[in-house]
Amino acid sequence: MKNNTVKQLLESDDLLVGISELSKVTGVSPRQIRYWEQKGYIESTGEKSGNRKFKLPMVIKVEIIKHFLDEGYTLIAAVDKACERQENIHQAKILLRDVFKGIQQVGDRYTVIRLDDFINKNGFYLIRDNDTNQATYQMFGDESEITTELLEKWFGN
Repeated sequence: MKNNTVKQLLESDDLLVGISELSKVTGVSPRQIRYWEQKGYIESTGEKSGNRKFKLPMVIKVEIIKHFLDEGYTLIAAVDKACERQENIHQAKILLRDVFKGIQQVGDRYTVIRLDDFINKNGFYLIRDNDTNQATYQMFGDESEITTELLEKWFGN
């Protein structure tokens, strides 16, 4: 996946789903979805035809509200917690958009995410060993190639 594609996904809210798809994806009935929309907890696009379409942030919000309802929260508390979580997600998205420089697979074993352009340091790498499900990070200043041998050294293999 190209860096531009990942950045576009992080910035895009253009995905639209209908109410039946939203219901299937989230497990929330269409009736509940319409009620939440009527109460102003979620919103659909402004289509006049009656076919409700929901953007990606609303899909996520419905999923988060359902999660908190399943945890035993009241609807009002679940909506409040969902709004707070969405704001946190939004801030994380902004941060990642600014520092994300690339993702690569190294061999079949490692996934490496490069973050850069921090005020205090360049070359920050998040690394996941897909075989052991362990994760680590490394600060690596130069532009050297990330190899399997280097990653094995970082993981102590």
